[in-house]
Amino acid sequence: MRRMTSYVLTRGIAVIALAILGLILVSPAFAVDTFIKDKEEGWFWYQREPEPPEPKPVPKRVVPPPAAPTPPKKAEPPKPSALSVEWFQKEYPQILNAAIDDPTAENVQKYRYATRVMLDKASNFTHVFQRQSLLDPLLDESIRTPFSSAARGSFQALTDRERTEAVNSINKAAGLWVFLDDKCPFCALQYPLVSRTAKERGFMVTYITPDGKRPSWMSPRDELLADSGQSKYLRIGVRPAVALVIPPAKITVLTQGMLSQDLLEERILHAGDEAGLLSADLRKKAFPNERGLLTPDDIKEIGMDLDSNPNGLTTNVQQRIEKRF
Repeated sequence: MRRMTSYVLTRGIAVIALAILGLILVSPAFAVDTFIKDKEEGWFWYQREPEPPEPKPVPKRVVPPPAAPTPPKKAEPPKPSALSVEWFQKEYPQILNAAIDDPTAENVQKYRYATRVMLDKASNFTHVFQRQSLLDPLLDESIRTPFSSAARGSFQALTDRERTEAVNSINKAAGLWVFLDDKCPFCALQYPLVSRTAKERGFMVTYITPDGKRPSWMSPRDELLADSGQSKYLRIGVRPAVALVIPPAKITVLTQGMLSQDLLEERILHAGDEAGLLSADLRKKAFPNERGLLTPDDIKEIGMDLDSNPNGLTTNVQQRIEKRF
């Protein structure tokens, strides 16, 4: 028993010895290898702690642009009142088209009654419109020109006398040039009309022919000149021609071609008025249709006043019409 124990102990010691020897053999080789590997570090074999890696840049967050605001929905315009003018402008064509496309008794009847309402509305407006003309003197056109046959004849006769007086007043500041040609058949017809007008209205007349020769049908007492450029200056290409001459340099061609005496006098009147040869009193009598007529300047001023007083149209127009009578 004691021998057995001694044997086991001897074997255990041997195993431990072998294990220690193995460690001795292995450890120097490991140490030498480690030394050779890290020989560059010398005595300063300790190492600095590695610096922490730089933090990766955080990508900037791209903020999307704000969405465009949704435009507010346009409010639908209010529907026009039934059977108003605006309603008829919109609905009446549709009613008519429906009756034409599908001419049933119901559709055609609807169209006809819609038409009846529209015509009655127009009649109501016409009645009030006419009543205003009868009861408001400023809106009564018969004040300027009578409508009845009896009054119209008397009015026209008075107007003719006033116009004759106005034409007679023009002869104090103007005369006539009459372009004639012996070869022109209408010149022979125009000559006596001009001659009579000049005699009755007191105008001085100078007759002008292309060569200065007196036509056979012209009175030897009439003043006659040769055309020395007057017709070219006035761009006269047709004879007979008549021009109103207002010294020193105002010349208005009244006609190129034959003209009756009454029309010639009417053009003399308008040309004289355009040249400012009529007094205010004569002008008012010679042009009765312009009494109470708003001038372009009146209308512009009324429009400007409306900007500050939108409700003053009626009063403003009334006041200005009264000033024009």
